[in-house]
Amino acid sequence: MYFRPTLVFCAVAALPLMALADPASAPPSKEQGSAENVHVQPRGNTFMPSSAAEDAVQKGITDFNEKQEVLDEKFDKKLEICRGC
Repeated sequence: MYFRPTLVFCAVAALPLMALADPASAPPSKEQGSAENVHVQPRGNTFMPSSAAEDAVQKGITDFNEKQEVLDEKFDKKLEICRGC
């Protein structure tokens, strides 16, 4: 009597494997000759790396980083880390 449930289980377990092996049910593949669309962000004429506006932005970033470093150093000095001593 144990043979029949085992046989049913094996038949049911093999169904997904047979479905994977069936090439007719495979999704259609893309054509090999067609190229995919590529979207590139265009760089307009407004981008000027040496302009006064760009220099102002870079100076603001530099000032922020310097202030952040000072604050980080102050914070590091305030920390008390116990390493289990």
